[in-house]
Amino acid sequence: IVDEIVRLPDHALGAGVYGVVRAAIVPVYLEPSLPAAQISQLVLGMRFDLLARRGDWLRVRAEDGYLGWIHDGYVRLGEREWAERWERGSYGEPVVSLGAELVDEEGNALARLPWGARVLRFGSTYELPDGRRGTVGSGEVVDVDRLADRFPARGDSIARTARRWHGTPYLWGGVTMSGADCSGFAQAVMWMHGIALPRDSDLQARIGVPVDPGEDFSAVRPGDLLFFAEHSARVSHVAISLGGPLIIHSALGNGGVAVNTMTGELDFERRLRRLFTEVRRLLPD
Repeated sequence: IVDEIVRLPDHALGAGVYGVVRAAIVPVYLEPSLPAAQISQLVLGMRFDLLARRGDWLRVRAEDGYLGWIHDGYVRLGEREWAERWERGSYGEPVVSLGAELVDEEGNALARLPWGARVLRFGSTYELPDGRRGTVGSGEVVDVDRLADRFPARGDSIARTARRWHGTPYLWGGVTMSGADCSGFAQAVMWMHGIALPRDSDLQARIGVPVDPGEDFSAVRPGDLLFFAEHSARVSHVAISLGGPLIIHSALGNGGVAVNTMTGELDFERRLRRLFTEVRRLLPD
């Protein structure tokens, strides 16, 4: 074992140390190999910083600060100016996918975009990060400038968005409706409402202010976050409140995203009560 400090980004990378995701969903791995554990995901249109390269593998820092390894086949690399212009929409009008599918002139699928994926609009056509263009064949997109109107930072609106994920399967490291873990689900839902959360639940538990849940969780509001800890004091699970004792979360005990009640009598709900640590409020009173 050799102890050493590695300075990132690696100066050997030169100017091309910025990138944009060009695949619909990109797995982020703990180590630079396919057998390694998936720890998160990036979705199409997300910008990232390139920190190091090992063969075809890239050490990256995501927009939320998360570090991991991705394969270079999923991305387009370039200089900072290009990546930032893409992110700002300098080439076109930036839009966010609500599960849209882009098709070519013959109606063939170009890309099936998960929630939160970002593309650029040029009139009636949409451009992907790799330069291909198409039209929306199904699903929907919303202008970035209109996100706050469509998805306001209000508890009732957050609860409605969270319910749209109901039935999403559980997937460790997942952040989309194709599969999500607890913190990926919470982060993705809150992002649509303009609230930036860290990737992991223990870090999410540092955001907002603690709230007394009251008797039978009567003081908990829609959009509050509930946290849980197992085996130690470290938070390891998060749920979004639907108001009162009702929560929605992605959990193995449910097989994915589902609703539970903190006052329920199912074995899993009793276990949730035992593991519960606190409620935190992200929205102003």
